[in-house]
Amino acid sequence: MTTIHRSLDTSATGKHRTIWSALQSAIVSLFVRYRNRRQVVSLNEFNDHQLADIGLTRDDLRFALRGGAFDDHSMDLMRAALRRRSRMTAL
Repeated sequence: MTTIHRSLDTSATGKHRTIWSALQSAIVSLFVRYRNRRQVVSLNEFNDHQLADIGLTRDDLRFALRGGAFDDHSMDLMRAALRRRSRMTAL
């Protein structure tokens, strides 16, 4: 009887931890998205030559900044820079 009772307590605690972990992950994800978006916005201060040095254009920034405050398109910028770099090395 004691073993069954402990097993039930463990599963209830596990569910509580799972819900807490999911909530914590969601909060961290929102924070990371917001922080990444703020960093992309800061790239607007770069001039065109500086953006070209890191493989980006103004259009890349405009594309990455579409959407809401918590949309994270920083990966789009990375892909754009990598595509541009691979085209340059192919020449």
